[in-house]
Amino acid sequence: MKVCIVNHDFCLGGVERVAIEIAQGLRSIEGYEVSLINFFGNHKLFYDTSGVCVINNKKRRLLMERIQLRCMTDYYKFTNKGTLSLSRCFKRQLKGLISIIEKNLFDCMILCQGILTALIPSLKKRFPQLKIIAWQHNPYDVYTQKVYAPYLDEYLEGLEKADYVVCLTKHDQQYFGQHNEHTTYIYNPVTIQNSEVSDLQSNNIIFTGRLAIEQKGLDYLVDIAEKSPSKWTWLLAGEGRDEKKLKMMIAKKKIGPKVKLLGALRGKYLNNHYVSGSVFISTSRFEGLPLVLLEAMSCGLPIVSFDIPGAREVLDDGECGILVEKYDTNQFSNEVKKLMNDESLRKFYQKKSLMRVKDFSREHIIEEWRSLIGG
Repeated sequence: MKVCIVNHDFCLGGVERVAIEIAQGLRSIEGYEVSLINFFGNHKLFYDTSGVCVINNKKRRLLMERIQLRCMTDYYKFTNKGTLSLSRCFKRQLKGLISIIEKNLFDCMILCQGILTALIPSLKKRFPQLKIIAWQHNPYDVYTQKVYAPYLDEYLEGLEKADYVVCLTKHDQQYFGQHNEHTTYIYNPVTIQNSEVSDLQSNNIIFTGRLAIEQKGLDYLVDIAEKSPSKWTWLLAGEGRDEKKLKMMIAKKKIGPKVKLLGALRGKYLNNHYVSGSVFISTSRFEGLPLVLLEAMSCGLPIVSFDIPGAREVLDDGECGILVEKYDTNQFSNEVKKLMNDESLRKFYQKKSLMRVKDFSREHIIEEWRSLIGG
């Protein structure tokens, strides 16, 4: 069984990390040959891809193509007229992907996210026998009303033409299922390999994620940090396009002494980051299934998160962590302070975290993917 997983690229990010994890897990199954395809042709790899073949699209994106897509997207958002054609915007990259398929003769192709989902009709027309799985990594409403609204028609057609659609939560299965009866949900697995658990004795609040203010709610994080006691330190791991803006926000609030930006971490440094904390917080406005919550829970951290569908699913409707009404920063701050002031409460939620994270074991998730792919 020849399987490939295609993503925009494999730089820093949760989608990238879990795609590599699934590829490496499938590779361990006898009879499976697994490849990762970098659709944008970016040769940068942030995570370890050992054991898996990485194929870079030879039709790399040009600066002019990126500018063109941005201008067309901004025009749609400003005028709300028409929809974009991604098969045209990514004509060269699609041609490169077709060449890769023709050369490798894959049995199954897993396409990550909406741009690639929108290209499924073109791929199915060329390769009708190729099993194509559309893997959706964010909530349905975020994709259809925000991120992929400028090319909604093409995106929805891609969902319909896929052999299977995989989303991340039971909540979203019902919505994606309106466009394809072969829709299921498969959780992301815990990707961190860790044997240590936090002793919950530090005065550290932990955050991990891309520094993207809108999605990750970093504006909320800054407000909450401002309200916290000065003896507690907020350790933020990650990098992203909004790093400068975030630094300006931190400076404006004059909370630089208690908010530390650590940059992107991996391996033992990421493990140590989690273990050094006593509380993990997520201020995201939207997430599919937050991988960082699973990583933090595997290290025994109590979780405080806004009540968004992905976090609600991970935290089992608030049984295994604290869900805060979105986007109430005062309530969020109060819940964090309760954990700061009560070690027994931190230990209570630590037990909940360690128990719940077992439901996201790598072995179980890989078996679900194997059953779907077949072979």
